[in-house]
Amino acid sequence: MDHGRIPAWRRGIELAHTVCAAVAGGTLARTDAGQRLRKAAVSVPSLVGEAFLDLTAQDAAEALSRASAKLSEVVQLLALDPVRQSLGESETASLLAEIEALRADLDDLSAHRTPPPGH
Repeated sequence: MDHGRIPAWRRGIELAHTVCAAVAGGTLARTDAGQRLRKAAVSVPSLVGEAFLDLTAQDAAEALSRASAKLSEVVQLLALDPVRQSLGESETASLLAEIEALRADLDDLSAHRTPPPGH
């Protein structure tokens, strides 16, 4: 299956774009928290895509687990006062809503991921 057709990957890409744009637009871009936030957000769709390489079921599950952990890291970073102040309450709330939808997609994907034929 092409990972580009997976809702969790598409939402992950949207989240990464949104986070990168939000961080780039202010003082957050020059901070450690901003860099970590961008890095964690970009990791999510990368790890979802990795789960659809020719991997064993266990390796695919591990990639999805790491994607979920990166998503949790994004949530933790969004909770930091400097991040919330830089992004504003409205943008932070919007990002958290995106994250909840993505988390649901990841949970669904993790529950239904099957190994590729022949594995």
